[in-house]
Amino acid sequence: MGERCDFFDYDNCDLCGECLSRCRYLGLDLKKAREEMKRLIDGRPTKVVHRRCISCYACDAFCPRGCRPYELIISAWHRRYRERGLPVRASYLMPASQPNFRTDLVETMSPRERELLRRWRETPPEGELVLYPGCNALALPHLLDAPFLKEVIISGDFDLCCGEMYFRMGLFDVVEQVAERLTRHFRGRSIGTMLFVCPAGLNMFRNVLPGLFGAEFSFRTRYLGEYLWEKVESGELAIVRRLSGRVAVHDSCHGRILGEEVQGSARRLYAAMGLDLVELATDPAEGLCCGMAAGCNRYRPEDMYRAAVREMREAARTGADELAVYCGGCQLTFSLMRWLHPTRQPVRHLLEYLKEATGEPAYYPASRRALRMLGNITVKAFPKMLSRRTYRISIN
Repeated sequence: MGERCDFFDYDNCDLCGECLSRCRYLGLDLKKAREEMKRLIDGRPTKVVHRRCISCYACDAFCPRGCRPYELIISAWHRRYRERGLPVRASYLMPASQPNFRTDLVETMSPRERELLRRWRETPPEGELVLYPGCNALALPHLLDAPFLKEVIISGDFDLCCGEMYFRMGLFDVVEQVAERLTRHFRGRSIGTMLFVCPAGLNMFRNVLPGLFGAEFSFRTRYLGEYLWEKVESGELAIVRRLSGRVAVHDSCHGRILGEEVQGSARRLYAAMGLDLVELATDPAEGLCCGMAAGCNRYRPEDMYRAAVREMREAARTGADELAVYCGGCQLTFSLMRWLHPTRQPVRHLLEYLKEATGEPAYYPASRRALRMLGNITVKAFPKMLSRRTYRISIN
């Protein structure tokens, strides 16, 4: 047997194969799924999984025994990183790099947005309701610039990454450093509930960082969408403008893991605003990835492109007017890929819809910002594509 994964539950796995057979990317029947799972457990090279896996995380949601097959799969990437390091072509896309593909967007933002970033950076994370913006919302700060968040303390900066990208790449050593850093940052803070606009941040703070990497947080965690839905349902937050149109609902990878709290509250908010919802999968857990995680396996942009286009085509086939997302990372990814593969469906965020429905002026900068992101990546990352040099990330 090869090196064991510390996070996989070997004792409870009965090799049912459901986790891999339900994956829409692997294309395995139940028999082959069981064979591949046996190879993973034995530490032998897989025939299909490590070639086709795009790190979408869905297998953890499919496992009926909660054995964490996803962590078993990406543990091979953890071993690869320890042995070889990370290709330098990936460095510009890593949150630890300064600048990186997100921080380079700040100079293109409006004065209002730059002021919001300054305020959130300087605001201590203390209060009954504190919101952790995360990297994606910091790249799209207009999402949190709304009167319905006036009672919430927003505190965060690009330096306080939750480590989600590193986790999806199997860089467990780096995630451990993130867990230590965030534990130190929030230790002794008076926080009642931490709200998360990004499902990735919520899952990292609630499950991954404390459950797998020893982080210690004393506050409760909650999805912002659920908090806002309760305000709408109680009448505290009034929908003053009913929206119209059919929207195809895209679920984020972490949304699948968190389930009803995220997927359900997002759909209730869409419906409350008057939007006609079109599902992209019979079971939301079986939806497709936006494509961002597809680069975690081979670190190649073409994998991200193919994964994103596959979901964009699924959305186009529904005939919906727009593609609705509740994850800022999904919005940026789809918006970027639309410049490479144009579609007629604009990509809108849940909070953009809600701001419009509650009387705020419409402002949709994601498309233009994604174009700048694409330009920056082309100039700063693509020239390193052929380089064989590697490096290692240090957080603390």
